[in-house]
Amino acid sequence: MRTSVEVQKVATPKDRKAFVLFPWKVYRGDRNWVPPLISEALKQISPEHNPFFQRAEADLFLARRGREVVGTIAVYVDPYRVQMIGEQEANFGFFEVLEDYEAAQALLDTARTWARARGMEHLVGPYNFNESDRPGVLIEGADCPPVILAGHTPPYYKDFLERYGFQKHHDVYAWRAFREQIGEEMRNLPPSVLEVAEAARRREEVTLRKVDLSRWDEEIAVAHRLFTETLKGMHYYAPVPREDFERLARSVRPLLDPELIVFAEVGGEAVGFAGAIPDPNRVLIHLNGRLFPFGWAKMLWYARRIDVVTFKLMGILPAYRRRGLDALLYLEVIRAVYERGYKWLDGSVTSEFNTIVNYLAGRLGAERYKTYRIYTLPLAGG
Repeated sequence: MRTSVEVQKVATPKDRKAFVLFPWKVYRGDRNWVPPLISEALKQISPEHNPFFQRAEADLFLARRGREVVGTIAVYVDPYRVQMIGEQEANFGFFEVLEDYEAAQALLDTARTWARARGMEHLVGPYNFNESDRPGVLIEGADCPPVILAGHTPPYYKDFLERYGFQKHHDVYAWRAFREQIGEEMRNLPPSVLEVAEAARRREEVTLRKVDLSRWDEEIAVAHRLFTETLKGMHYYAPVPREDFERLARSVRPLLDPELIVFAEVGGEAVGFAGAIPDPNRVLIHLNGRLFPFGWAKMLWYARRIDVVTFKLMGILPAYRRRGLDALLYLEVIRAVYERGYKWLDGSVTSEFNTIVNYLAGRLGAERYKTYRIYTLPLAGG
Protein backbone atom coordinates (compact mmCIF):
# COMPACT_ATOMS: atom_id res chain seq x y z
CA MET A 1 0.00 0.00 0.00
CA ARG A 2 1.25 3.49 -0.91
CA THR A 3 2.54 5.59 1.99
CA SER A 4 0.44 8.68 2.74
CA VAL A 5 1.71 12.21 2.19
CA GLU A 6 2.73 14.29 5.20
CA VAL A 7 3.50 18.00 5.03
CA GLN A 8 6.00 19.41 7.50
CA LYS A 9 7.25 22.94 8.14
CA VAL A 10 10.89 23.59 7.27
CA ALA A 11 12.49 24.04 10.66
CA THR A 12 16.17 23.04 10.50
CA PRO A 13 19.21 23.61 8.26
CA LYS A 14 18.77 20.01 7.07
CA ASP A 15 15.18 20.81 6.06
CA ARG A 16 16.32 23.92 4.18
CA LYS A 17 18.89 21.92 2.26
CA ALA A 18 16.26 19.30 1.35
CA PHE A 19 13.94 22.12 0.22
CA VAL A 20 16.60 23.64 -2.04
CA LEU A 21 17.82 20.34 -3.50
CA PHE A 22 14.40 18.87 -4.25
CA PRO A 23 14.00 20.44 -7.76
CA TRP A 24 16.91 18.30 -8.98
CA LYS A 25 14.54 15.35 -8.61
CA VAL A 26 11.71 17.04 -10.53
CA TYR A 27 13.88 18.16 -13.44
CA ARG A 28 16.18 15.17 -13.77
CA GLY A 29 16.91 14.77 -17.46
CA ASP A 30 15.27 18.08 -18.46
CA ARG A 31 17.79 19.91 -20.65
CA ASN A 32 15.93 23.20 -20.41
CA TRP A 33 15.92 23.50 -16.62
CA VAL A 34 18.56 25.87 -15.22
CA PRO A 35 19.79 24.76 -11.78
CA PRO A 36 20.28 27.68 -9.37
CA LEU A 37 23.46 28.03 -7.39
CA ILE A 38 22.77 26.03 -4.24
CA SER A 39 24.58 28.55 -2.04
CA GLU A 40 22.44 31.43 -3.36
CA ALA A 41 19.22 29.41 -3.13
CA LEU A 42 19.93 28.69 0.53
CA LYS A 43 20.47 32.40 1.19
CA GLN A 44 17.20 33.26 -0.53
CA ILE A 45 15.17 31.16 1.91
CA SER A 46 17.22 32.18 4.93
CA PRO A 47 15.95 34.93 7.29
CA GLU A 48 19.58 35.66 8.12
CA HIS A 49 20.40 36.61 4.52
CA ASN A 50 17.22 37.76 2.79
CA PRO A 51 15.73 41.13 3.89
CA PHE A 52 12.31 39.92 2.70
CA PHE A 53 11.85 38.11 6.02
CA GLN A 54 12.23 41.35 7.96
CA ARG A 55 8.95 42.73 6.58
CA ALA A 56 6.94 39.60 5.72
CA GLU A 57 5.58 36.51 7.43
CA ALA A 58 6.52 33.35 5.57
CA ASP A 59 6.76 29.60 6.08
CA LEU A 60 8.28 26.87 3.95
CA PHE A 61 6.92 23.33 3.78
CA LEU A 62 8.13 19.92 2.62
CA ALA A 63 5.80 17.14 1.51
CA ARG A 64 7.08 13.63 2.23
CA ARG A 65 6.02 10.06 1.54
CA GLY A 66 7.79 8.30 4.34
CA ARG A 67 11.34 9.65 4.19
CA GLU A 68 11.17 10.71 0.55
CA VAL A 69 10.59 14.39 -0.25
CA VAL A 70 7.92 14.63 -2.97
CA GLY A 71 7.17 18.36 -3.01
CA THR A 72 7.86 21.85 -1.65
CA ILE A 73 5.95 25.09 -1.23
CA ALA A 74 6.34 28.48 0.45
CA VAL A 75 3.40 30.61 1.56
CA TYR A 76 3.68 34.17 2.78
CA VAL A 77 1.99 37.48 3.45
CA ASP A 78 3.95 40.60 2.56
CA PRO A 79 2.29 43.60 4.31
CA TYR A 80 4.01 45.97 1.89
CA ARG A 81 2.46 44.21 -1.08
CA VAL A 82 -0.96 43.98 0.60
CA GLN A 83 -0.89 47.73 1.18
CA MET A 84 0.28 48.58 -2.33
CA ILE A 85 -2.27 46.47 -4.23
CA GLY A 86 -5.07 47.06 -1.73
CA GLU A 87 -6.08 43.41 -1.48
CA GLN A 88 -5.96 40.85 1.33
CA GLU A 89 -3.72 38.52 -0.61
CA ALA A 90 -1.37 35.76 0.44
CA ASN A 91 1.12 34.39 -2.05
CA PHE A 92 2.69 31.02 -2.64
CA GLY A 93 5.91 30.11 -4.40
CA PHE A 94 8.76 27.62 -4.65
CA PHE A 95 6.03 25.21 -5.71
CA GLU A 96 7.75 22.06 -6.92
CA VAL A 97 6.23 18.60 -6.91
CA LEU A 98 6.63 15.22 -8.53
CA GLU A 99 3.91 14.09 -10.92
CA ASP A 100 1.83 13.10 -7.91
CA TYR A 101 -1.46 14.97 -7.49
CA GLU A 102 -1.96 13.78 -3.92
CA ALA A 103 1.32 15.46 -2.95
CA ALA A 104 0.37 18.66 -4.79
CA GLN A 105 -3.03 18.68 -3.10
CA ALA A 106 -1.49 18.27 0.34
CA LEU A 107 0.89 21.17 -0.27
CA LEU A 108 -1.87 23.43 -1.59
CA ASP A 109 -4.16 22.47 1.30
CA THR A 110 -1.42 23.55 3.69
CA ALA A 111 -0.91 26.87 1.89
CA ARG A 112 -4.66 27.56 1.80
CA THR A 113 -5.10 26.80 5.51
CA TRP A 114 -2.09 28.95 6.40
CA ALA A 115 -3.42 31.92 4.39
CA ARG A 116 -6.95 31.63 5.78
CA ALA A 117 -5.63 31.61 9.33
CA ARG A 118 -4.14 35.04 8.66
CA GLY A 119 -7.36 36.51 7.35
CA MET A 120 -6.39 36.56 3.68
CA GLU A 121 -9.07 36.49 0.98
CA HIS A 122 -7.04 35.17 -1.96
CA LEU A 123 -4.05 32.93 -2.54
CA VAL A 124 -2.07 34.03 -5.60
CA GLY A 125 1.05 32.67 -7.27
CA PRO A 126 3.45 31.23 -7.81
CA TYR A 127 5.90 34.00 -6.96
CA ASN A 128 9.22 33.37 -5.22
CA PHE A 129 8.90 36.14 -2.60
CA ASN A 130 8.35 38.83 -5.23
CA GLU A 131 6.64 38.95 -8.59
CA SER A 132 9.92 39.50 -10.46
CA ASP A 133 11.42 36.14 -9.47
CA ARG A 134 10.31 33.26 -11.72
CA PRO A 135 6.62 34.21 -11.70
CA GLY A 136 3.96 31.77 -12.82
CA VAL A 137 3.98 28.32 -14.36
CA LEU A 138 5.02 27.77 -17.95
CA ILE A 139 2.07 27.59 -20.34
CA GLU A 140 3.87 27.92 -23.69
CA GLY A 141 7.50 27.81 -24.75
CA ALA A 142 9.14 24.84 -23.05
CA ASP A 143 11.51 24.21 -25.97
CA CYS A 144 14.43 26.33 -24.73
CA PRO A 145 15.94 27.35 -21.39
CA PRO A 146 14.62 30.49 -19.69
CA VAL A 147 16.69 33.58 -18.94
CA ILE A 148 17.53 34.73 -15.44
CA LEU A 149 14.48 35.40 -13.18
CA ALA A 150 12.18 33.53 -15.59
CA GLY A 151 11.02 30.02 -14.76
CA HIS A 152 10.73 26.60 -16.31
CA THR A 153 8.09 24.17 -15.02
CA PRO A 154 6.61 20.80 -16.06
CA PRO A 155 3.30 20.91 -17.97
CA TYR A 156 1.47 19.06 -15.20
CA TYR A 157 1.85 22.03 -12.80
CA LYS A 158 -0.82 23.86 -14.79
CA ASP A 159 -3.05 20.78 -14.68
CA PHE A 160 -2.58 20.28 -10.93
CA LEU A 161 -3.35 23.91 -10.05
CA GLU A 162 -6.47 24.01 -12.21
CA ARG A 163 -7.66 20.64 -10.91
CA TYR A 164 -7.33 22.02 -7.38
CA GLY A 165 -9.54 25.00 -8.26
CA PHE A 166 -7.10 27.77 -9.12
CA GLN A 167 -8.12 30.11 -11.92
CA LYS A 168 -6.10 32.35 -14.18
CA HIS A 169 -5.21 35.68 -12.59
CA HIS A 170 -3.06 36.99 -15.44
CA ASP A 171 -0.30 35.96 -17.82
CA VAL A 172 3.22 37.29 -18.27
CA TYR A 173 5.26 37.04 -21.45
CA ALA A 174 8.84 36.60 -22.63
CA TRP A 175 9.79 38.19 -25.96
CA ARG A 176 12.85 37.71 -28.15
CA ALA A 177 14.46 39.17 -31.25
CA PHE A 178 17.42 37.69 -33.16
CA ARG A 179 20.21 39.87 -34.52
CA GLU A 180 19.22 39.09 -38.12
CA GLN A 181 15.78 40.53 -37.31
CA ILE A 182 17.47 43.72 -36.19
CA GLY A 183 19.86 44.01 -39.12
CA GLU A 184 22.98 46.10 -39.55
CA GLU A 185 22.31 49.72 -38.63
CA MET A 186 18.92 48.42 -37.43
CA ARG A 187 17.68 48.58 -41.01
CA ASN A 188 15.12 45.79 -40.43
CA LEU A 189 13.26 47.64 -37.69
CA PRO A 190 10.05 49.50 -38.60
CA PRO A 191 10.88 52.96 -40.03
CA SER A 192 8.09 54.50 -37.95
CA VAL A 193 9.81 53.43 -34.70
CA LEU A 194 13.12 54.92 -35.85
CA GLU A 195 11.37 58.15 -36.79
CA VAL A 196 9.60 58.41 -33.42
CA ALA A 197 12.88 57.87 -31.57
CA GLU A 198 14.74 60.47 -33.60
CA ALA A 199 11.93 62.98 -33.15
CA ALA A 200 12.09 62.44 -29.38
CA ARG A 201 15.82 63.05 -29.39
CA ARG A 202 15.38 66.39 -31.14
CA ARG A 203 12.25 67.55 -29.34
CA GLU A 204 13.28 66.77 -25.79
CA GLU A 205 16.92 67.82 -26.17
CA VAL A 206 17.71 64.59 -24.41
CA THR A 207 21.19 63.34 -23.60
CA LEU A 208 21.88 59.62 -23.47
CA ARG A 209 24.66 58.23 -21.31
CA LYS A 210 25.85 54.76 -20.33
CA VAL A 211 25.81 53.56 -16.73
CA ASP A 212 28.82 54.45 -14.59
CA LEU A 213 29.59 51.33 -12.54
CA SER A 214 32.12 53.24 -10.44
CA ARG A 215 29.13 55.12 -8.96
CA TRP A 216 27.21 51.94 -8.18
CA ASP A 217 25.11 53.08 -5.22
CA GLU A 218 24.05 56.32 -6.90
CA GLU A 219 23.18 54.65 -10.20
CA ILE A 220 21.14 51.92 -8.49
CA ALA A 221 19.23 54.54 -6.51
CA VAL A 222 18.35 56.45 -9.70
CA ALA A 223 17.38 53.27 -11.55
CA HIS A 224 15.15 52.15 -8.70
CA ARG A 225 13.42 55.54 -8.53
CA LEU A 226 12.72 55.59 -12.26
CA PHE A 227 11.59 51.96 -12.34
CA THR A 228 9.23 52.54 -9.42
CA GLU A 229 7.74 55.71 -10.89
CA THR A 230 7.12 53.95 -14.19
CA LEU A 231 5.20 50.95 -12.90
CA LYS A 232 3.53 52.10 -9.71
CA GLY A 233 0.36 53.11 -11.54
CA MET A 234 0.00 49.85 -13.44
CA HIS A 235 -2.88 47.59 -12.49
CA TYR A 236 -1.99 44.95 -9.91
CA TYR A 237 1.62 45.94 -9.39
CA ALA A 238 3.50 46.49 -6.16
CA PRO A 239 6.75 48.42 -6.73
CA VAL A 240 9.86 46.42 -5.88
CA PRO A 241 11.19 47.54 -2.46
CA ARG A 242 14.60 49.20 -2.54
CA GLU A 243 16.32 46.38 -0.63
CA ASP A 244 14.97 43.73 -3.05
CA PHE A 245 16.03 45.80 -6.05
CA GLU A 246 19.53 46.20 -4.66
CA ARG A 247 19.83 42.48 -3.89
CA LEU A 248 18.85 41.53 -7.44
CA ALA A 249 21.24 44.12 -8.87
CA ARG A 250 24.15 42.80 -6.80
CA SER A 251 23.47 39.25 -7.97
CA VAL A 252 24.05 40.16 -11.63
CA ARG A 253 26.71 42.84 -11.17
CA PRO A 254 29.69 40.61 -12.12
CA LEU A 255 28.24 40.06 -15.60
CA LEU A 256 27.01 43.58 -16.38
CA ASP A 257 28.00 45.13 -19.70
CA PRO A 258 27.93 48.96 -19.23
CA GLU A 259 27.18 49.43 -22.94
CA LEU A 260 23.77 47.82 -22.43
CA ILE A 261 22.48 50.15 -19.67
CA VAL A 262 21.44 53.61 -20.80
CA PHE A 263 20.14 56.67 -18.94
CA ALA A 264 18.26 59.53 -20.58
CA GLU A 265 18.81 62.98 -19.10
CA VAL A 266 17.10 66.29 -19.73
CA GLY A 267 18.80 69.34 -18.28
CA GLY A 268 21.17 67.10 -16.33
CA GLU A 269 18.32 65.22 -14.62
CA ALA A 270 17.73 61.51 -15.22
CA VAL A 271 14.23 61.10 -16.65
CA GLY A 272 14.47 57.55 -17.98
CA PHE A 273 16.63 54.48 -18.28
CA ALA A 274 16.70 51.08 -19.96
CA GLY A 275 18.92 48.13 -19.25
CA ALA A 276 19.77 44.68 -20.53
CA ILE A 277 22.21 42.19 -19.02
CA PRO A 278 24.15 39.26 -20.46
CA ASP A 279 22.08 36.28 -19.36
CA PRO A 280 23.63 34.45 -16.36
CA ASN A 281 21.50 31.38 -17.09
CA ARG A 282 23.76 30.62 -20.09
CA VAL A 283 26.44 30.01 -17.45
CA LEU A 284 24.38 28.48 -14.64
CA ILE A 285 22.94 25.77 -16.87
CA HIS A 286 26.44 24.22 -17.04
CA LEU A 287 27.29 24.36 -13.29
CA ASN A 288 24.67 22.02 -11.79
CA GLY A 289 24.29 24.37 -8.83
CA ARG A 290 27.89 24.24 -7.63
CA LEU A 291 30.99 26.40 -7.96
CA PHE A 292 33.31 23.81 -6.40
CA PRO A 293 35.49 22.04 -7.23
CA PHE A 294 35.38 22.95 -10.95
CA GLY A 295 32.48 25.39 -11.16
CA TRP A 296 34.63 28.52 -11.03
CA ALA A 297 36.62 27.47 -14.09
CA LYS A 298 33.42 26.58 -15.94
CA MET A 299 31.81 29.85 -14.92
CA LEU A 300 34.69 31.92 -16.29
CA TRP A 301 34.79 29.91 -19.52
CA TYR A 302 31.08 30.15 -20.23
CA ALA A 303 30.79 33.77 -19.05
CA ARG A 304 33.05 34.81 -21.92
CA ARG A 305 30.73 33.05 -24.36
CA ILE A 306 27.31 34.41 -23.35
CA ASP A 307 25.45 35.16 -26.58
CA VAL A 308 22.07 36.17 -25.13
CA VAL A 309 21.11 39.37 -23.34
CA THR A 310 17.91 39.88 -21.40
CA PHE A 311 16.10 43.21 -21.34
CA LYS A 312 14.95 43.46 -17.73
CA LEU A 313 14.43 47.04 -16.69
CA MET A 314 13.04 50.24 -18.05
CA GLY A 315 11.83 53.39 -16.32
CA ILE A 316 10.51 56.73 -17.58
CA LEU A 317 9.12 59.52 -15.44
CA PRO A 318 5.39 60.09 -16.01
CA ALA A 319 5.93 63.57 -17.48
CA TYR A 320 8.06 62.08 -20.27
CA ARG A 321 5.87 59.17 -21.29
CA ARG A 322 4.18 58.88 -24.70
CA ARG A 323 6.73 61.24 -26.18
CA GLY A 324 8.96 58.69 -27.91
CA LEU A 325 11.53 58.41 -25.14
CA ASP A 326 10.73 54.72 -24.66
CA ALA A 327 11.50 54.01 -28.32
CA LEU A 328 14.71 56.04 -28.10
CA LEU A 329 15.96 54.07 -25.09
CA TYR A 330 14.96 50.72 -26.58
CA LEU A 331 16.79 51.48 -29.81
CA GLU A 332 19.94 52.60 -28.00
CA VAL A 333 20.09 49.28 -26.12
CA ILE A 334 19.23 47.28 -29.26
CA ARG A 335 22.01 49.04 -31.17
CA ALA A 336 24.50 48.07 -28.45
CA VAL A 337 23.25 44.46 -28.46
CA TYR A 338 23.91 44.25 -32.19
CA GLU A 339 27.28 46.00 -32.08
CA ARG A 340 28.50 43.82 -29.18
CA GLY A 341 27.81 40.68 -31.22
CA TYR A 342 25.08 39.04 -29.14
CA LYS A 343 22.92 36.57 -31.06
CA TRP A 344 19.57 37.47 -29.59
CA LEU A 345 17.77 39.73 -27.15
CA ASP A 346 15.20 38.55 -24.63
CA GLY A 347 12.59 40.80 -23.03
CA SER A 348 11.06 39.23 -19.95
CA VAL A 349 8.80 39.15 -18.29
CA THR A 350 6.07 41.63 -19.20
CA SER A 351 2.60 41.49 -17.68
CA GLU A 352 -0.39 41.26 -19.98
CA PHE A 353 -1.52 44.40 -18.14
CA ASN A 354 1.52 46.29 -19.50
CA THR A 355 -0.04 47.00 -22.88
CA ILE A 356 2.40 49.74 -23.88
CA VAL A 357 5.50 47.57 -23.52
CA ASN A 358 3.86 44.58 -25.19
CA TYR A 359 2.77 46.78 -28.10
CA LEU A 360 6.25 48.23 -28.51
CA ALA A 361 7.84 44.76 -28.41
CA GLY A 362 5.55 43.65 -31.19
CA ARG A 363 6.22 46.81 -33.24
CA LEU A 364 9.95 46.18 -32.96
CA GLY A 365 9.43 42.74 -34.49
CA ALA A 366 9.97 40.67 -31.35
CA GLU A 367 8.44 37.20 -31.02
CA ARG A 368 6.48 36.18 -27.92
CA TYR A 369 8.23 32.91 -27.18
CA LYS A 370 7.15 32.03 -23.63
CA THR A 371 3.94 32.52 -21.64
CA TYR A 372 3.65 32.06 -17.89
CA ARG A 373 0.42 32.01 -15.90
CA ILE A 374 -0.26 33.43 -12.43
CA TYR A 375 -3.15 31.74 -10.61
CA THR A 376 -5.58 32.85 -7.93
CA LEU A 377 -7.73 30.91 -5.47
CA PRO A 378 -10.56 32.54 -3.44
CA LEU A 379 -10.29 31.63 0.24
CA ALA A 380 -13.80 32.48 1.44
CA GLY A 381 -15.96 29.55 2.55
CA GLY A 382 -15.13 25.91 2.13
